[in-house]
Amino acid sequence: MPIYESRCNKCGHELEVQQKLAEAPLKKCPECGKSALEKLISATSFQLKGGGWYSDLYSSPKPGDKPRTDNDRGDRVQKAVADDKKKTATDSKPNKDSKKDSKKAAQG
Repeated sequence: MPIYESRCNKCGHELEVQQKLAEAPLKKCPECGKSALEKLISATSFQLKGGGWYSDLYSSPKPGDKPRTDNDRGDRVQKAVADDKKKTATDSKPNKDSKKDSKKAAQG
């Protein structure tokens, strides 16, 4: 469950409340009793700890991995396009049996 920070606009009291996302936000200040609470926007303390993670959330390269270049990416795209063309070419060829069936239907 997320922790929300709130501040009362009347008395200045600040508090942290653990609430479900579906729950309605608090409005009444527990200190002064007025309906003047508002949520504060603050930085989170989320961090990925341990080996293998960068601060940009991408994993670090494995030992022995070489960095990819633009040529490597282009080669992968060209291979994918060629594979797709092969697949569509074999899928679009009519089956021999289907030709016989269509001739019989036309005759009969």
